Amino acid sequence: MSECLVASLGGVPMIDDGTNHGAILTLACAKRRKVDRNRQALAAYRDPLVSSACYRRASPQPVAELASVDVTAEDMRSIQAACALIVEAVPQWKVHFALPLRWRRLVDDIASSSHPAIPQHIYLGPRALDSVRLPEYVVHEISHTWVGMITEVVPLALPGAPVHVLPSGTLDKEIRQVMYALTFAATAVRFYRARIASGTHHAQDPDRLRELERYTQGCLDIVDSSDLLLPDGRFMANSCRHLLIP
Repeated sequence: MSECLVASLGGVPMIDDGTNHGAILTLACAKRRKVDRNRQALAAYRDPLVSSACYRRASPQPVAELASVDVTAEDMRSIQAACALIVEAVPQWKVHFALPLRWRRLVDDIASSSHPAIPQHIYLGPRALDSVRLPEYVVHEISHTWVGMITEVVPLALPGAPVHVLPSGTLDKEIRQVMYALTFAATAVRFYRARIASGTHHAQDPDRLRELERYTQGCLDIVDSSDLLLPDGRFMANSCRHLLIP
């Protein structure tokens, strides 16, 4: 394996074009199989339920999972419409949206969530499902899902104290959490730029794009000041930096 796994696989999903998405999923499945005492066929670990169960069995501590229920049929129609809109704006992402996913409706009024130890699960709350910004929330969590699969295989940063403040004002984040925020924001920037260029955007999208560009730069400022990033983290940060430059 090369010093930088992400570079050897063609770059960051949804940010760099040419990413070997199949290799990322295969490597994640291999890691899941390695930690799973049941040792099922490799292809079985593509399934969100199988992959999350293997980490649940392997973890010495329970994986914290937000309360959720099955999405409704109406929820699923909204999600599918959002995914179609996103892929129409950025056709290169079609393959990233073909990933097996399990969608869940959050009980509490939280916009969206995902967790690397619960692979390929995306949680959406009423605040997201009932919003014109649903496509952004979907982009957010799909980005987290792909970055999460990378971190199943290789770390982005050394452990460090949760001392960072995100550009949104959220306190006490570790540098790896800043990396998740950075990659989501850069991915959302790409989406909004493509949507605005297509002329199908909402009136508030240009303002939101500017907010996300500032957020991305703020995250870059944080990671640039850190000495904890490992080669894959540095590569991913540079991909986000290059995307930010119009």
